[in-house]
Amino acid sequence: MLIVPTYLEKSGIHGFGVFAKEHIPQGTKVWAFHPVFDIRISPEEFAKLPPSSQQEIEIHMYEPELGGDLYYETTMGKYMNHSREPNVDFSVVYEGWATRDIQPGEELTCDYRHFMADVSHISYL
Repeated sequence: MLIVPTYLEKSGIHGFGVFAKEHIPQGTKVWAFHPVFDIRISPEEFAKLPPSSQQEIEIHMYEPELGGDLYYETTMGKYMNHSREPNVDFSVVYEGWATRDIQPGEELTCDYRHFMADVSHISYL
């Protein structure tokens, strides 16, 4: 879940994005896994969901280990958009750190390849 003040707004990158409400200094922990807000779903549990539910949540799910559990974030963090030059680093799975100072009103971005085992289904990567 996001642990810094943010807001959701239309993004110039894609759809909606997460934006900083205030200055975030470089090195600040921006996101942390929380079992209440970051739901862990086994592949078997996901397969039992109705197809309409699968379609609704799968766009915001991530799979850190190929064939492993799936994760769905229930907070605005699920709207963080991809960048090849992200301002939030997720190379340590389950944690996100500001790679540089992030200004108020600036969109928070991440590199999906840091926490997704397979990104082949994402055409723009």
